[in-house]
Amino acid sequence: MAKATNVSMKLLIDTKGKRVLFAEAGKDCVDFLFHILSLPVATIIRLLQVQGMEGSLPNLYRSLEDLNVTYIQPNQSKDTLLKPATSSSVPLLAITNAPIGKNFYRCHSYVSDSSTAAGHH
Repeated sequence: MAKATNVSMKLLIDTKGKRVLFAEAGKDCVDFLFHILSLPVATIIRLLQVQGMEGSLPNLYRSLEDLNVTYIQPNQSKDTLLKPATSSSVPLLAITNAPIGKNFYRCHSYVSDSSTAAGHH
């Protein structure tokens, strides 16, 4: 069984405006939130925003959209979290009977699938 891990976050909340003004969290907590966004849930949130979906996940998504790129690791993109690859874009099974690609060779006026034939014409 996996060991339980606690994460914590300090929040400054505007109760009248019903919004978080400031959040302070450790790396584990931020990594967890980004992991949630990297699931296909982020795609669902993005698609449902057109219909005015409300709640904490859409708010988290919008906050990430608005996050200044200064806070993103070098050579990384917010799109990795905002638009994660869905399982439909990842092959699930290896194709065992896939045809093997054929190589063709050519010289100035001749094409062949044999590397020795193309050089003799």
